[in-house]
Amino acid sequence: MDTQIVIIPKGTSICPSEKGHNNFYYPKLNKCIIISEDIEVKQLHWVGGGNLSAYKVVGHRNIVWTEKEHTKEIE
Repeated sequence: MDTQIVIIPKGTSICPSEKGHNNFYYPKLNKCIIISEDIEVKQLHWVGGGNLSAYKVVGHRNIVWTEKEHTKEIE
């Protein structure tokens, strides 16, 4: 089952990932940025981010974290 592509809109705060306990990825909270462009992402069903959810950036290897309510479906 393929995960739906959603948008993280410009002006949203996102955090990059860092390896942590047992080589799991976690949000790097001290390196969060406000994005200046919309980005297309697919949600990853990972745990450990607190109120943040993990997303794989479409077309890249990057994993970013943001609050799920900040994403929107592609119209």
